Amino acid sequence: MGLKKIVFYESESFNPYLNLAMEEKLLDSAEPDSLYFYLWQNKNTVVIGKNQCASDECNLTLMKKDKITLARRSSGGGAVYHDLGNLNFTFIAPNKFFDKRLQLEVVQKALGEFNLKSNFSGRNDLLLDGYKISGQAYLERGEYSLHHGTLLVDVDIDALGKYLKLDEAKLKTHGVKSHKQRVKNINSFDNRVTVDSIKDALKKAVCEIYELPMVEGELINADFQKYGSREWLYRLSFRGIRLRARFDYGLIDIHMQIIKDKIENVIVNSDLMNVSLIDEIKQQLEGSLFDEELVESFTLSDEIIAADIKEMISNKLRMT
Repeated sequence: MGLKKIVFYESESFNPYLNLAMEEKLLDSAEPDSLYFYLWQNKNTVVIGKNQCASDECNLTLMKKDKITLARRSSGGGAVYHDLGNLNFTFIAPNKFFDKRLQLEVVQKALGEFNLKSNFSGRNDLLLDGYKISGQAYLERGEYSLHHGTLLVDVDIDALGKYLKLDEAKLKTHGVKSHKQRVKNINSFDNRVTVDSIKDALKKAVCEIYELPMVEGELINADFQKYGSREWLYRLSFRGIRLRARFDYGLIDIHMQIIKDKIENVIVNSDLMNVSLIDEIKQQLEGSLFDEELVESFTLSDEIIAADIKEMISNKLRMT
């Protein structure tokens, strides 16, 4: 059995907690014959990845002063700023029909309606003329997967530098000194592009690419208390051992305590796209002795990341 229809949802709320809860509800209640396509916007919000540390990624003091909302999503990746000049899109599909290339083609085709030719770059960026106009992130849960992203239509670019903290190592890999140098609004390439016009183009493109009919989804009630809770938004930090480095694939920032010679209370802050690797890292570390034997025994499904963490552990051991 293949996909039979596209189920379309559009949020009428600008509340990030409600919108993220709605997205998760769609993922958890998806049906095997449907592609879910969801459009949503957040008002004046910084959204961080599931495994990031809020205080490391954004200026919380200034955000509180300016009434900018902090939100944490369930997918990996880095921090982003949302306002009503940004449009978020989400694809949800059974794993056997989940196709990042095809989903991205929908976005590119929609931009093509305005004669804008975009290309995919790096881990998760969509570029126009070398400028980032969209970021993507992914999440797999059981038999279904989610792909969501941003479209910078007419965003307050100054706010990116104001509320997001600079990661100089990350910016250096892109050859720029600030967020503002790296990103650009889509409407600066063609002023016909508005949030409403790109919505229409996306809805048209998804039907054409998948060659399926679109139906309006029925109203779903989603519990958004989790997304607004302090337990979800802020992660415990403590004194102990910290291993931190940025690599081509993302940030690895590990906090852990040594209690009675064993590693306990491991927290991994990261913008890795593969969130399951975070659980692997914690499982490998917790309960182990922090010694050379850990270097020998440490393994992950991703051998490159495992090798880098082993080197981080070795370097820390040499310093202690």
